[in-house]
Amino acid sequence: MNLVIKLSGKVLEKEGSRQALCRQVTSLVRTPHRVLLIHGGGKQLSSLCERLGIPVVQHEGRRVTDEPTLDAAKMVFSAANRDLVAALNSCGARAIGFASFDAGLVRCRRRGPIPVRTAGSNGVSAKRLVDFGLVGEIESVDPRLIEDLWAADLLPVVSCLCATGDGRILNINADTLAARLATALRADRLVSVTDVEGLYLDEFKETVPRLTADEVRRHLRSGVISGGMVPKLQTALEALEQQIPMFQIVGGLAPNGLIRGIEGRAGTCIVP
Repeated sequence: MNLVIKLSGKVLEKEGSRQALCRQVTSLVRTPHRVLLIHGGGKQLSSLCERLGIPVVQHEGRRVTDEPTLDAAKMVFSAANRDLVAALNSCGARAIGFASFDAGLVRCRRRGPIPVRTAGSNGVSAKRLVDFGLVGEIESVDPRLIEDLWAADLLPVVSCLCATGDGRILNINADTLAARLATALRADRLVSVTDVEGLYLDEFKETVPRLTADEVRRHLRSGVISGGMVPKLQTALEALEQQIPMFQIVGGLAPNGLIRGIEGRAGTCIVP
């Protein structure tokens, strides 16, 4: 099975949870599955920005990236990639890490303003155009690099920095990157590993094991789903529309959460 797995920065923050996830990924590779890892680093980036006095501005879970934030992102995402690759290799994987623009894997352009729902001064939310700054929008994906690495029994680990055709590095949402790579590779499953064990929809905080794309759209319209889960599910729906058979949210902090999710014993599955 071809698996595209996106790891959030929150599950990579602590060495213990990072090492536990790396053992699970290594087990998946040996099964054998062909695995592509994409990682974020949003929490670590916010922490560094706060320490450096750089304002952290987000709308609907998306970060506004100015020049100082981009400089911080280059440091944080590169360091996260190195830490993750080293941990994977210590578990017996043959991992290799790089940014999404390496070898022409992904080419982007700077994204223009997009409509998002924000709170006004009167406390009432409304849609308005927001310029997210130095953020990339994917123009093309050439999956040959990943396919060649898989053929060589290597585990690709991709950070969420992209670049334009003229070499301008930009920030890019890791969920968006994972969805587009999954589509280009015709993945059997796109898995988002987060600090929650699935999608919660009720006051009892119980995860919903399975939803259809139409049900997700209905919950998004009703406002039941909010915050950082909104862009995650929007990109999931786009991937499902492009013939990805399943999108899955699993908990990366729970014991063997990734393995249990792949086996269908944990997390939330969203199907077309």
